[in-house]
Amino acid sequence: MLVGRIIEMSLKQLGVLAAGESIQGDELADALIFLEGLLSQWATQRLYIYKATDVVIPLSGTGAYVVGPSGAVLANIQGVQEKALLDDREITLVRDTNSSKTDAEVTYSIGSPNWTFNVFADGNELKIKTYSLPSELVAQDELVIPSNYQRPLILTLAIELVPMFGIEPTQMLIINQRQAVEMLKRSNVTPLYAKNDLPVGV
Repeated sequence: MLVGRIIEMSLKQLGVLAAGESIQGDELADALIFLEGLLSQWATQRLYIYKATDVVIPLSGTGAYVVGPSGAVLANIQGVQEKALLDDREITLVRDTNSSKTDAEVTYSIGSPNWTFNVFADGNELKIKTYSLPSELVAQDELVIPSNYQRPLILTLAIELVPMFGIEPTQMLIINQRQAVEMLKRSNVTPLYAKNDLPVGV
C-alpha cells in the first residue's frame, strides 16, 4: 500500500479529509515524520512493516553482483521478493545455502550489510524488489502491510496525527485503535512449540 494512501485513510478516520481530497505540502511532510516514528516504535515491539523498493542491477555478463549500503548497487536490503525480472522475463531467485545444487538462473546469498546476487544467465539487467525497514519515506513509497496490520496502523496513525489539527480524537476512535492493536499483538504471539525462522510480522 502506498504511504500517501495510508496517511489519507488515517486523516479520513479523523474526519479532517473529505472524499476526493488529498494532503500536501507541510502537512504531508509532518505526517510522513509521524508515520516513520510510529513504524520505528512498532519495530521495537517486533511488529515489522517493510518498505518495498524496486532495484535495477545493470549486468555486464554472468558473475556476482553486490547489492547493499556499500555494494556496487546501492540499496537498503533486509529481504527480497523471490520473483524477479531478467530482461523483462520473470525468473525465480533462489537462496544459495551451499547445501544443494540448483539450475537457477540467479541465486543470492545474504551478507551484512550487503547481499550478493550470482547471475548464471546472459542478460542486460536484473530487476529485483527489496524489502527494508522504512526510512526517509515519501508519499509514493510502497509498504508491505499484512492484512492484520492494516487497521491497527491506520487507526494508530490517526491518533498520532491529532496534534497537527488541534482536535480531540473521538472516544470510538480511541477504543477501536486500542482493540485493533491488542488483537494484532495477540495474533503475533508464536507458541513455544512452533518453529518460525522469520521475524514476527513478516
